Amino acid sequence: MAEIEKIVDGEQNKSVNVILKNEEQHSDDVVVSFPMVYRKLKKYFVAWLLTAIIVGGIIAGISIIFSATSLTPVEALVSFSFDGIEKGKDPKGATFDPYMLTNAAVIQEALEARGMDPAIVEDVRQGIDIDSIIPPDAVDKLTTYGQLLKEATSGQINAAQQLLATTWYSTQYKLTFNFREVGISRDDAVQLVNAMLDSFRDYFFKKYGYNDPLGTALSSTDYTEYDFSIALDMLNTTLKSLKRYINKLASDDTTRFRSTVTGYTFADLREAISAVQDTDIVMIDSYIRTNNISKDVERLQAYYETRIEEQNRYLKTCEDNLATEQRLLDNYQKDQIIIFSNDTLNTQSSIASDEYDKLINRVSSAASEIAETKQTIEYYNDRLSTLNRNSYSNSSKVSRVEKDLEKVTAKVTTMIDVTKQTADDYFENVSLANAFNVLVPATSDSFSVIKTGIKKVLYPVFGLEMVMFLVYLGIAFGQAISEEYRRRHPVPAEGEEEEKASGEGPDPETEKKEKLKKK
Repeated sequence: MAEIEKIVDGEQNKSVNVILKNEEQHSDDVVVSFPMVYRKLKKYFVAWLLTAIIVGGIIAGISIIFSATSLTPVEALVSFSFDGIEKGKDPKGATFDPYMLTNAAVIQEALEARGMDPAIVEDVRQGIDIDSIIPPDAVDKLTTYGQLLKEATSGQINAAQQLLATTWYSTQYKLTFNFREVGISRDDAVQLVNAMLDSFRDYFFKKYGYNDPLGTALSSTDYTEYDFSIALDMLNTTLKSLKRYINKLASDDTTRFRSTVTGYTFADLREAISAVQDTDIVMIDSYIRTNNISKDVERLQAYYETRIEEQNRYLKTCEDNLATEQRLLDNYQKDQIIIFSNDTLNTQSSIASDEYDKLINRVSSAASEIAETKQTIEYYNDRLSTLNRNSYSNSSKVSRVEKDLEKVTAKVTTMIDVTKQTADDYFENVSLANAFNVLVPATSDSFSVIKTGIKKVLYPVFGLEMVMFLVYLGIAFGQAISEEYRRRHPVPAEGEEEEKASGEGPDPETEKKEKLKKK
């Protein structure tokens, strides 16, 4: 019996030892419950909320103040919309340069409009930065295209490069004016930038609208200085140049434009020019040839002989050019696209390309030039043949030709002016109506300043608030852990600490036996 009790006692001791060992292993573990953390969050919520509101308000206020002072540059947003801008080209086909917004003439006109010193033109120009804006969807598309090109196999890379354009040309630009370097106030800077944008609109229409150099060249010649036949040829050449220009405008017009300024359509202008050519000029030319009227016959004969030689050389050049262009066109192969499918055969399809279209246009232009040159040579030969007859020097006939030339010259000048007005109206209201737009003008309005300040500070404040929230969570969680630790490890009383320090107290073995008996 005693042995059994000993065994039991041994088993009990063994069990007690295991329990004590487990208690020793987990005596330092701290379990934090959600209710305890929630109590701490609730305790510090008001303090965190007040701190977040105060700090966010202070930062937002500082940002708004900075936006309204000279510390923030003046900004404006503009856009361009015309054929070719998506390829980085201006309306005339040259490389588009957004810094033409800072053209010296534009800035000077704006300064004069605002009554400011024109001497600061260069300072203003140096203080302006222009940045292109690329929409997020364009960035995603470029990234996707680049990945497709990267993953394409060697056999598909050419087709992929033809199908996917990995270059983006911006159509929107942000103009930033650092006016502090110029030494003017923010209000003056805002007014100056808006005046520049208004001035640039006029500059843009003048630069890409009606061809002013063409109009100046056509109307600057004094035809009275030349012999009658030469003057008539020059007037006819002027009308041909004007008609070509009108035909170019008409080919781009899809609206059947009629000018509200002149009342003309492009077809009306062509008819008016043809009337002058086929009626006025032909009548004067017939009278001159019939009566063989000239100021200096020998000099006029030498002129036509020289012109015939020049035109024959030019004709040979045009014929060689046409042969070259035709050979290139005949040997040109259109681009091909291979369409992959589940069928055993792949489909090949040829598509038109810009280069092929350009070749066709060059061939057509060369053929037209040859035909026109042949007509000119034939005309000069006819005029030279007429001059070989005796000339008349009747003063009344000479006077009549001079008056007729004066009238037709006035008509040609009027046609140049009407064409210019019609073209300007067309460019301003149709072709280039939306070519340049001010999306966001420069402003010093209080609401806009506040809006700009809030927009600029939104992300920094949000980031700071998130940091403060994480700190708030960390403090609450730390306090919960600290409280749980104190609960599990209470501080002993003063007598107990002395008893442990002196080594006195009940025998540990005796305590174990008493606990077992109680159990």
